[in-house]
Amino acid sequence: MSNFVETWKGIATALGRSERWCRYMARRAGDPLPVFKVGGIVRLNNNDLEDWLARQRQSSMRTPMVALQPEDVTLRLIA
Repeated sequence: MSNFVETWKGIATALGRSERWCRYMARRAGDPLPVFKVGGIVRLNNNDLEDWLARQRQSSMRTPMVALQPEDVTLRLIA
């Protein structure tokens, strides 16, 4: 059995996201989706994917939720 997911469609199916989202995540700065091309075919190693997903989970857990105080919110009536 292969340890790789090939094609954008296969990667999108494995992640449960759209192909467009996967391409975006592969191009973003910071911690991009770890894809690479071999002979014109895009590939994603399953082990690299698991590591990347773990990092994404950790970073989302570290992000503090900021509670807004009533004085922080300004409402404007637009007529």
